[in-house]
Amino acid sequence: MRGLLGRFRRDRSGVGAVEFALILPSMLLAILGSFQVFALARARMLTVAATRNLADLVSQQDRVSPADIADFCKAGRLSLLPLAGTTFKASIASVTYANNGRKIDWTDVSCGSVAGIANAASTAASVTPAAGDSAIVVNASYVYTSPLTFPLTLNVTFASTALSRPRQGTPVTYGS
Repeated sequence: MRGLLGRFRRDRSGVGAVEFALILPSMLLAILGSFQVFALARARMLTVAATRNLADLVSQQDRVSPADIADFCKAGRLSLLPLAGTTFKASIASVTYANNGRKIDWTDVSCGSVAGIANAASTAASVTPAAGDSAIVVNASYVYTSPLTFPLTLNVTFASTALSRPRQGTPVTYGS
């Protein structure tokens, strides 16, 4: 029996396979986990970019209509490529500082209603310090669903806010 045990200790064949089998689950978890972290970071950056693009598109106009906003929403969704833009929602508001206070001139929720647009006047306070100042406020959300279900199934909602001053120097008007 002792001879058999000694021979077993000296035999090193198969040690590499056993070590690999022990390390493989940790390696897979690290590789797939890092992929998901990268994908989440990319989805967050694209959400912020789409929100800023939408605010910039609206602020370049002197007048917008619901049809214009619908087109800008499509552009915002396209900004999310290669991710699917179907879960992107954005609410847009124009805020003006007048009579010692900020007021919301108009809002549009045709891209989808997002919480917080009712607070657009306070959100725009930093970019509307003087009478006559105006700003476009966009609150957006995007629900990211990870294509990988290992190690975790992820459904994460990203929220983003963008502020943009009108390029013409006058408030952007809204109407048909």
